Amino acid sequence: MLKFLCMKRLVIIITLIFLCVNPVCATVVNVNLDEMIKIGLERNNDIKIKQLELQAAEKDIKIANRLQNPQIQSNVVMGNVALGNCSQAGVVLPVEVLKRGVRKKSAMEAYSIKETELKQFVHNFKLQIMKAYFDVLYAKSVYKIQRDRLNLFSQLVQITTDRPVNSVSYEIDNLKADIQYATQKIEVNRAHSELLAKQFELNKLLNIGDDSVMYDTVEASLFGDWAFLNIKLPEYKEIEKIALQYSYMIKITEGNVKKADLDLTLTKRNRVPDISLAGGYAWQAHPNTDVNYGGAFVGMGMDFPILYNFTPDIEKAKLFLMKNKANKQVYEYQLKYALKKDYNIFKYSAENMEYSKQILEDSKKIVKLSTDNYITGKNTYSVLVINESAHQDVLAIYLAAMSRHFYSYLELMQDIGHDILLQNEVL
Repeated sequence: MLKFLCMKRLVIIITLIFLCVNPVCATVVNVNLDEMIKIGLERNNDIKIKQLELQAAEKDIKIANRLQNPQIQSNVVMGNVALGNCSQAGVVLPVEVLKRGVRKKSAMEAYSIKETELKQFVHNFKLQIMKAYFDVLYAKSVYKIQRDRLNLFSQLVQITTDRPVNSVSYEIDNLKADIQYATQKIEVNRAHSELLAKQFELNKLLNIGDDSVMYDTVEASLFGDWAFLNIKLPEYKEIEKIALQYSYMIKITEGNVKKADLDLTLTKRNRVPDISLAGGYAWQAHPNTDVNYGGAFVGMGMDFPILYNFTPDIEKAKLFLMKNKANKQVYEYQLKYALKKDYNIFKYSAENMEYSKQILEDSKKIVKLSTDNYITGKNTYSVLVINESAHQDVLAIYLAAMSRHFYSYLELMQDIGHDILLQNEVL
C-alpha cells in the first residue's frame, strides 16, 4: 500500500512538472521578412479587430438610410360624445424631408475614413514588423560579436598559458586573460538575454494568438550583403509629390473635411419641417347612429422649428468644419518638413554606412596583425587587448550606422504614409 502511494505521488509530481514546463516550450519557425509580414497580415488579432470596426461602419450606412416606422393610432369616443363625433383608427407615417440622403452620404464618408484608417494601420504594422525583424537581427549580431570575442579570449588564455613560464609577464598575462575570459562570459549571457527579449517582442507584435509557435529570422546576423543597404529612392521633390498624393493620413483628413461638410448640411436641414401622413377608417360609435355611417379619413402633420431653430447646432457644425480644414492644412505643412528631415537623415546615414564598412575592414586587419605579433612576441598582451577593444568599438559603430540607416528608411516610409515606395524584400 505504501509503495502504491509513493508511485501515485511520483506520477502526480511528474504530471505537475510537465504542466508547468510545457507552456514555455514552443516550436521555433524560421521565416524571412516577406513571410513574417504575410503571417502578421493574415493572423494578427489587432487587424481582425479593425476589420470588425469597418464592418460595423458598413452597417451604419444602412442605419443612416433607414425609413421611419409607421405608427398605428386610434381614438375611440363612447357615450353621448360619440353623437356627432367620430372614432378613428389608422396609420401615421413620419416622413423626413431632405435629411435621409445627406445622412447616408455622411455615413458612407465615415465608412471610407474607417477603410483608409485600416489601410494606414496595415501600412504601419508592416513597418513595425520590419523594425522588429531588424531588431532581432541586430541582437543576433551583438550576440555573435560577444561569442566571437569569448572565443578570442579563450584562445588568449591558451596562448598565455603556452608561453614560456620564465617570461617576465607570464603570470600577469595569465591572470588578465582569465579575468577577461570570465568577464566576457557575462557579456555573452547579457547579449543572449537581449536577443531572447527581441524575439519575444517580435512574436508579441505578430499577435497571432498561438504561443506554441515562436517565429524567428532565417538570417544569422546582419553581417552579410543585405539589399536594404543599397536602397535607392527618388529625388526629394518626387517623394513629396507622392506623399501629398497618396498618404493615407492626408486622405483621412480630406475625408474628415467632407464628412464635416455633410454634417453641416444635415444640421441645416433640421430646420426643414418633417411631415406626417395619416390615413385610416372613421366611424361614429353611438346607438342612435346607423352602423353603416363611416368612411375613410386622411391627415397630415408638420413640425415647425419655432421654439428651437437649431442655430447652436449649426454654429457647432461650422466650427467642426473649420477645425477639420485647419487640421488638413497643418498636417500637409508639417508633413513637408518631416519628409525633408527624414530624407536628409536617410541620405547622410547611407554615406556613413560606406565609411563604417571601410573602417570595419581596416579594424579586422589590425586585430589579426596584433594577434599574430603577440604570438610571435613582437608586441605585448596589453597592445593586443587595446587593439581588440578598439575593434569592438568599431563593430558597435558599424551596427549603429546600419541601424540608423535602416531606421531612417522606415521613418521616411512612415511619413510618406503609403505602401507605394515600400519595398517588400529589404533584408
